[in-house]
Amino acid sequence: MGRRDRPRSPVYLNSGGVKASPEELAIILHGANSVVHLGGRSQLVKLLKGSRDKRILDRGLDADDSYGALSHLTLDEIARRVDWTIEEGYLDYYYEWRQPLLMFTKCGWELERPVAVESKFRCFCQDVEEGEMRMAERMADIKYDIQLDVIGLIAQRCDGRCLAHLEAWSSVATKRIRKKISWAERQIRARESGDDTRKP
Repeated sequence: MGRRDRPRSPVYLNSGGVKASPEELAIILHGANSVVHLGGRSQLVKLLKGSRDKRILDRGLDADDSYGALSHLTLDEIARRVDWTIEEGYLDYYYEWRQPLLMFTKCGWELERPVAVESKFRCFCQDVEEGEMRMAERMADIKYDIQLDVIGLIAQRCDGRCLAHLEAWSSVATKRIRKKISWAERQIRARESGDDTRKP
């Protein structure tokens, strides 16, 4: 049987009447942000458990801030909560060849987006404090709308110490992101000089 003729891997949801608490739902959605379009339910479950599975380690997910966030639960207990999250319409899945991959639904992404933005912003600020460029060099690989929102927070909350990091980000960014970064740089410089330049 050729690759194109092989059947899809079936997805069987079974929450078993288990519901995720609001706190657990937030954790699951935040963990899903590192898995969507790249992996399925089992990878998300292993990430949240803190598994040392080779696929988790090879993707560097053991450094993710969701890694082991539900380690107090069993794999089955986590899986049931993930299945409930899909059943309730916060996550969904689609097929890439034969493999089902997770994706956000509109309502799931609306819940996760501000959390993801704040998380990336904190990482950016930590790099500024430590003199590292890790996040600035990775931002171009992050969802477009998240990049825009993070730049907005930087413009509001950061000072001149972040300008070199914004320049590093700009060097790998798209034209529209570069324009937004330039606006943020103007905001920061104007605030530090006592001017007010709010218009992008």
